[in-house]
Amino acid sequence: MNTRNTHRLRPIALLGATLLATASLTFAAAPAFAAAPGDGGEGTLTIHKLEQPAEVNLGPNDGSEIELEGAKPLVAGFDACAIKELDLSKASDWERIKDITITLTTGGEPIATEGGTALSLQCLGEKTTSAEDGVAVFDLPADRAYVVYESTPAANSIPGAEPTLITVPYPGNGAEGSPVWNYNPHIYPKNVIVGGGATKNGQVIGNKVTFDITVPIAPLGADETYSEFRINDKLGDFLEYTAGTVTLFDADGDPVALTAGTDYTLTEPAGSTGDAIELKFESSGLAKLDANIGGSIVLTIKADAVGTGSTENVAEVTVNGTTSTGPEVIGPEEFFAGAHVLKQAKNKGSAENVPLAGATFDVYSAGAAATSCPDEPAAQATKVLEGIVSGDDGKTPTEVLGAGNYCVYETKAPSGYKPLVGGLILSVTDEDASVTVVNTQVGADEGDLPNLPITGAMGSVLLVAGGVALIAIATGIIISRRKKARVE
Repeated sequence: MNTRNTHRLRPIALLGATLLATASLTFAAAPAFAAAPGDGGEGTLTIHKLEQPAEVNLGPNDGSEIELEGAKPLVAGFDACAIKELDLSKASDWERIKDITITLTTGGEPIATEGGTALSLQCLGEKTTSAEDGVAVFDLPADRAYVVYESTPAANSIPGAEPTLITVPYPGNGAEGSPVWNYNPHIYPKNVIVGGGATKNGQVIGNKVTFDITVPIAPLGADETYSEFRINDKLGDFLEYTAGTVTLFDADGDPVALTAGTDYTLTEPAGSTGDAIELKFESSGLAKLDANIGGSIVLTIKADAVGTGSTENVAEVTVNGTTSTGPEVIGPEEFFAGAHVLKQAKNKGSAENVPLAGATFDVYSAGAAATSCPDEPAAQATKVLEGIVSGDDGKTPTEVLGAGNYCVYETKAPSGYKPLVGGLILSVTDEDASVTVVNTQVGADEGDLPNLPITGAMGSVLLVAGGVALIAIATGIIISRRKKARVE
């Protein structure tokens, strides 16, 4: 005998009156044979544990087997416990069923009461639903009433399936050709899985990182509404938060207006590394979630990469008190610190290149397979760095760039040096990636400057002739002055 007392009351109606709801056990079943109660024998109970699909109407609630395409199977534990005081070979015991209440203790164990008196339960032991199809099957003696409950909830489920009472045999569904009494009922306890169907992607453009976290607005149980909805995300120590946006889409994919600070609060950090971000919906925003079942919430987080790392990241989703770890970024991208341009000068008459300061560069994204750069930046290319300038050591300031190829263009060359023509590939595959750009000094190559005046023999002749003429003039002046002095 297994008699339990309850600390937490949750009245449950007889299975036949249970509505199709996330939190309840819903039915369907395949016809068996038409034997009447009291004939003895055995039957089966087939449990189908599936994630609650977007459609609220799951099919007939009558013990028959139904087709649910695309519903995700879940792994959960169930137990079936016979009520020892009920013998359904007796007509009077069928009348007692309507007065039986099923509740759960605070520990999650079932208890059946009749008029306030606890009944004895004999549990058969837990069976786990298959990860492949979500099915578990119990072989059950006929002419008994069973309390069926979820003994081990599915991971991250909200809420857990409520316990219920089912009989073997169970009344047929009345369809033509179906048995009057169904000895093989099928039940469909659904759960909403917190974060179910949620996705997260991460994108790197230069040193700019963007995460989009998309969470479907799943239907909850009958008469249940969203009382809590949060998304939490913690950035890596190599990321600095810069901005965040929140968008609500309806079931048709159209945006629904949200007011920041009223419908939701977004806890935004100051912009230090390793920051945590929290999106929390307030009461007015929760009402908008209830009004847009089948839609989705998108939280976009933007950050600057300030060190080597990747977009690998996991968010947390909390709905009505249940937290799920996930979603995570699939196929994360890497980024590396230390990327720079090395500027050198080839000076006239020098055998070795030397660092050159004062050159200015822009850097653009390039395709993954790019091996060269066009003369001008491609129209579809994204400028990831602008106006970076080489220092006395010839290096531009080091930057963080996503793994991949980039095109470097010189926008201003130092005075007296020839500028770079076209672009050069900068390939970032690890830390301290660089490309060397050499500027040649004007005059180092033939034809850079006009020829200087010619010097040599002819110049010497002209110089001598000029000197002789000057001496002759001076001599004439002296002679003229002496003659004048004698006359006087």
